[in-house]
Amino acid sequence: MKTINLDKETFLMALEQLPDENVKELLDFTEFLLSREHIKKSKLKIDPKKDPIFGIIGLANEEPFASEIDDELYGDR
Repeated sequence: MKTINLDKETFLMALEQLPDENVKELLDFTEFLLSREHIKKSKLKIDPKKDPIFGIIGLANEEPFASEIDDELYGDR
């Protein structure tokens, strides 16, 4: 943990030396990294057995839903 704190201190000192333009770019990149981490964590939390979408997959393949869908969409062939 001490190494991480030292790295953060070094980073903050370097950050203070950057021009505002680069700070904005760094902030944008940091937000990107955070959103990517959030997506990774949220993907890990999905339990297929509890996901309501999995309960309805395939519903439209049952009769009468699928029997005449091609005619409805594309007309008589």
